[in-house]
Amino acid sequence: MNYTLHQLQIFEAVARKKSITKAAESLHMTQPAVSIQIKQLQNSVGTPLIKYSGKTLFLTEAGEELLRVQQTIKTQTDAFEAYVSELKGGLKGTLSVSAASTAKYFLPYLLGAFQKRYPGIKISLKVTNRDEVLSHLYENEYQLAILTQLPADKTITAESFLSNPLVMACPADHPLANKKNLSLGDLKNEPFIYRESGSGTRMVMERELKAAGIYPEKTMELATNEAVKQAIMAGIGISLISELSMTSELRTGMISTINLQGYPIQTHWHVLYKHDKIISRVFLNFIEFLKDEKITLYLPEHTR
Repeated sequence: MNYTLHQLQIFEAVARKKSITKAAESLHMTQPAVSIQIKQLQNSVGTPLIKYSGKTLFLTEAGEELLRVQQTIKTQTDAFEAYVSELKGGLKGTLSVSAASTAKYFLPYLLGAFQKRYPGIKISLKVTNRDEVLSHLYENEYQLAILTQLPADKTITAESFLSNPLVMACPADHPLANKKNLSLGDLKNEPFIYRESGSGTRMVMERELKAAGIYPEKTMELATNEAVKQAIMAGIGISLISELSMTSELRTGMISTINLQGYPIQTHWHVLYKHDKIISRVFLNFIEFLKDEKITLYLPEHTR
């Protein structure tokens, strides 16, 4: 077999995007150029790697195996490049992170501080919901995942690095805002705002309400913390939300928290990676950076 790393990289993009056109766009190549490289790769391997059902692209059995090989090769070459760069006196390489949406309130600051420490590192960050973050990790699209609610999966390693208190938030003028020592039972007639399905915060809220025997109707279901905060301020309902995501609203009195027994709920942010990942120096340095108890110094004062 005679094929190149470049062809394998193109094949990986096609497999990930499930489209030659979309792969070409992501690689800044023309569609014919990508098609030619895939054809040459298949000729070299001697068996089809992709197939179509209607207009949908699928990998053949050989294609699935080659994708696993390519992902291993990519991890190893990234690790080697980081090793060589460190020998030359600096750490270089790539770091790709997929994170749950609430992480956007602190993670860019941490990534920025890490990149200042190691200017030769290129960082890619994707912020989305929990289900997609896990998909990115399982499909090897991103090296690391940042989540609070962990999957029940022994193939995943999770390292805790930052506390994430969850509070029950309400409009500033809500009748319960100034009451003390309430229980969840006192909220049974309140309208609740839900995050979208797949949200870690929603998972915790549903678990807490169920344990208290409360099954409220969803007044509204929203996809982001920002939308939830706006709905709370508009008086639409109450919701469980990360305290990190609304420090400015709490400080300015635009949102209040309900004083509940056992709250805030103390959860933690974790960095996740697959056991079968080859640990590169970039990878290792970033995990150690996150686990340093001094990382809060890199966060804006209002989030500490």
